[in-house]
Parts: sequence; C-alpha cells; structure tokens
Amino acid sequence: MSVFTLTLLLCRSHPHVWLLFCSFSSPQFDKAYAYGIRHMYGKEGKRADYTPYSCMKVILSNPPSQGDHHGCPFRHSDPELLKQKLQFYKVSPSSITQIMELVKGMHFQLACQKYFEVTHNVEDSSFSLSHPNQYFLESQKLLGGGKDIKKEVDAPQRSQETSQNVAEMTEDLDAFFQDG
Repeated sequence: MSVFTLTLLLCRSHPHVWLLFCSFSSPQFDKAYAYGIRHMYGKEGKRADYTPYSCMKVILSNPPSQGDHHGCPFRHSDPELLKQKLQFYKVSPSSITQIMELVKGMHFQLACQKYFEVTHNVEDSSFSLSHPNQYFLESQKLLGGGKDIKKEVDAPQRSQETSQNVAEMTEDLDAFFQDG
C-alpha cells in the first residue's frame, strides 16, 4: 500500500483526525479533496514532487486564517488555547510551564522538541527537530521499538534525487506500515 493510498484511507476512515473533513461523506470527500491529495502526491495534474515545508517555513509563513487547519501549533495557537490542549493531552503541569516559557520566548521549535520528549518519555532526544515529517519518523521509530526508517533528506538534496530514490523511500514507508 502506497503512502498516497494510506493518506486517502486515513482521511476517509478517520475524519476526526482531519477536522477539515468531518462533515463530508465519502462521495463529497472524493469530489472536494481526493483530487488535491492525488495532486500533492504527483498522481494528478503536472505530477510534480512538492517539497513539504520545514518547521521554519511553517513558522515564518502566513498564519492560518479562520477555517484553515495548518500551521505550527506552538507558533500559531493562542497561548491559553495551547495550554488547554496540553492539559487535555495529559502533559504534566511542570512540562506545560516549560513549554509555555519556550513559546513565550518565541522558541517554537524548542517547545515542539520539549513536547516530543514529554509525550514520548525521552529525557533528552539525540536529534533536533526541524521538519514535521522528522517528528513523525522519530515518533514512529520510538513507538516501533527502535525500528529505523529512512529519514527525510534536506531540500537541496531532494531536488537532486532521481525518481528511483523517491520510489525507494516510498517502498520503505510502505514496508514500515505493512510491518506495523
């Protein structure tokens, strides 16, 4: 199963994960959003390989407006709402204080790193988070008992990759999800 197929299945089967899709039935979803997802994965349109934004790009780019569902939660959320979400996610009060101090100091990536460490019971992670995909991969590695999957490459290297390398990365992810 490809990552593309997995994304479509996730969106269709778990609308609560994707708040944007909550009110859509499957035919409405297919009409309104499936094309966009197929396009992002290079299955439709000009079949381009879109490079996902890094944390800095997400933090520095335009903030989400009313009805948008993107952005960095540590940068673009109201601090009080962020604090409530952290409490809802059962983050300890001392960790919430540390995370909120980092947010107050505009250290959004460090706040995310701290949140990662707290939610994954890691004292001091051996990496520095710089990309949302990296967060996912590191999380999966920890939750999968240390099983390593191929990490995201930097944007300058990405533009030089061949189609074969992209296919190999997709196969690695496919194998990871099939093993789990």
